[in-house]
Amino acid sequence: MSGGSDGEVRVSTDGKGVPVVHGPDRVAVARGLGWVTARDRLFQLDLFRRRATGRLAEVFGPGLLAHDTAQRTLGIRIAAERALRDLPPEQRALVEAYTRGVNERLGSLPDRPDLPVEFAVTGAAPEPWRPEDCTAVALLLAQMLGGDGAEHRMRAVMEAALPAAVVSFLLPERGPYDIGIDGRPAPPPDPPDPALLATLAGIARATRPDPSAAPVVGADESPFGSNAWAVSGRRTADGRAVLANDMHLPLTAPPLLYRVSLRYPGHEVDGLVVPGVPAVIAGSTGRIAWGATRLTADNARLVPIGDDEPLTVRTERIEVRGGEPVEIGVRESRFGPVYGPSLLGRPVALRWRPLEPGGLDLGLADLAEAATAEEACDVANRAAGPPLNIVVADADGRVAWTVTGSFPGAARLPRLVDPPGGLVVVANNLTPQHAAAGHVAANGFSACRARRIVTLLETGEPLAEADLAAVQLDTDAGFFAFYRDLVRAAVREAGDTPPALSDALDAVEAWDGTAGAGARGLGLLILLRENLRESLFAALLQPCRALEPGFRYTWFDHELPLRALLRAEPAVVPAPYRTRARFVLGQLELSAAMLRVAAGAERVADVAWGALNRTGARHPLSPLLPDLAAMLDLPDAALPGCAESVHAAHTGFGPAMRLVASPGRPGDAILHLPGGQSGDPRHPNYADQFDDWLRGRPAPLLPGEPRDDVVLTHLQEAR
Repeated sequence: MSGGSDGEVRVSTDGKGVPVVHGPDRVAVARGLGWVTARDRLFQLDLFRRRATGRLAEVFGPGLLAHDTAQRTLGIRIAAERALRDLPPEQRALVEAYTRGVNERLGSLPDRPDLPVEFAVTGAAPEPWRPEDCTAVALLLAQMLGGDGAEHRMRAVMEAALPAAVVSFLLPERGPYDIGIDGRPAPPPDPPDPALLATLAGIARATRPDPSAAPVVGADESPFGSNAWAVSGRRTADGRAVLANDMHLPLTAPPLLYRVSLRYPGHEVDGLVVPGVPAVIAGSTGRIAWGATRLTADNARLVPIGDDEPLTVRTERIEVRGGEPVEIGVRESRFGPVYGPSLLGRPVALRWRPLEPGGLDLGLADLAEAATAEEACDVANRAAGPPLNIVVADADGRVAWTVTGSFPGAARLPRLVDPPGGLVVVANNLTPQHAAAGHVAANGFSACRARRIVTLLETGEPLAEADLAAVQLDTDAGFFAFYRDLVRAAVREAGDTPPALSDALDAVEAWDGTAGAGARGLGLLILLRENLRESLFAALLQPCRALEPGFRYTWFDHELPLRALLRAEPAVVPAPYRTRARFVLGQLELSAAMLRVAAGAERVADVAWGALNRTGARHPLSPLLPDLAAMLDLPDAALPGCAESVHAAHTGFGPAMRLVASPGRPGDAILHLPGGQSGDPRHPNYADQFDDWLRGRPAPLLPGEPRDDVVLTHLQEAR
């Protein structure tokens, strides 16, 4: 790492608003990165800081009070200040330089008309950026991608309410699509015990859940994820390795990520950052290319608090726009804050590793200086940042995978470097390699995307950037073929079907097997799966609701037990149904009625997936200013892909970036961003990259010819 510097920094910007920051060393470049991020995304910087530290209500009003209360209870601001104090000197230098850059830009905007329009609309005044704001935003990322112990809360209630065999069945460690990091299929999971299925059939028939109760299944509420894979020189024509990464996050205006190119002696870095954090989270240099996917980390615990547990109380004052300030008292234990509702009649403290001393740093910034796959893995394993899978390709044609984050204990983190098959792939699924590392991750997503990626890469032909980019756009939705076939079997078993079902059956047969924008029938099959799942799981989990009225089932990869229940003999069907055929067809009829209402259509067979699945990238102010939504929001277009396709998407959610890159070959690299660089809705670079992203047209990672230059001298700006 280079030493600190206030030397001259030059920022050039191309026609798409992509900045190239030149400086004498890494610290000077961090200052330029802060300056240019504030130039293009000042309101977003302020918004991320407020979201992290629980200060949204003072700008947006009482509707955000619950959010702010939760963040204040966690003590994100306090943890950010501690993390800043504990940063190694090299990271602290980056943060302080970035902070100087943000404030230099802010200081050059003394007049309110020069500020982003959002400040004028909200009446908020931008405050100086502080170094601890960087660690607060990093904690926000860890919170988005990590967890709050919800799966531990769920498991505790299930273990108290259900037989152990039922708990194990409903919380499987395996899934029907399991695959290793190296792309090799895992052994199939054991079939369920027939005696257990017979017991479950009796429970389902005897239980009548309250139809007015809130849904019991909450496993689709936090779908943040990504795909990342890399092929080694064994799979390319010229022996070089190629990486692909697409991060699945909320689609927003402006996008959550920001494109940058950083230049300092010996280093040329092109990639993406999260505004507020001086670290390239995915990108390419002359030596490595790297990407990241969410790791469902097992780094939170809920600790029951006994009556004799000593507690302290911290008072937080929350300002509320249009209302009186609200004061809350936060109870804190030696384990962490008392957080959320009680669990089995006892209050619980959240012990979340990133809130603890040593639980967060910005070590991932060092990935930009790694020279080999092994060095990149070392950097990732040392870093204590958001929980992620890291995938790497290096200039020697090798590939690697490891994990990064902040975990309890001193577990040795897993890695796989240069596997014989020349492939590493991860799509938020847990693998045998994760399992071998012990308590690093839990509650992973289905491996269906990872398995499909491997299938598409097994062409037998040499691969290049265009091939990997095509895989990122794949909309195969074969996951839902099970539910189409389930309907067909139900029709055969029933013998006759009422005329009212003819439209729904036409829709099922019209489906082409994809999640393309024009696919008919997919929306109905997705809704059918959700309704079948809720009906079955609500019946089986009724004892959990009786014990804890707010119980939610939040196990992500539940396809194995769901399909086992839907195949079981004798049939597992909830009351009042008596046969599987009538259950499936009854839920199909319900799903069709719901879809007609949602789509405003007379016939569900005519409803294309793109009419339901929309980009929905909204500006945070557009709900408050509906008359300006057309200017503030990005175009609302049909969005291909679904949660179980490689092109993972649902309304307002999808690939927040796509990167395909080979180290040392930046001219061939591809990068998509769902929007533009500028955060100003009036700026030509606000949405100019959106169409390339939507249509999957190859767009270069490297910036184009500069349109302007700015030189930052010591603590000042000069043109």
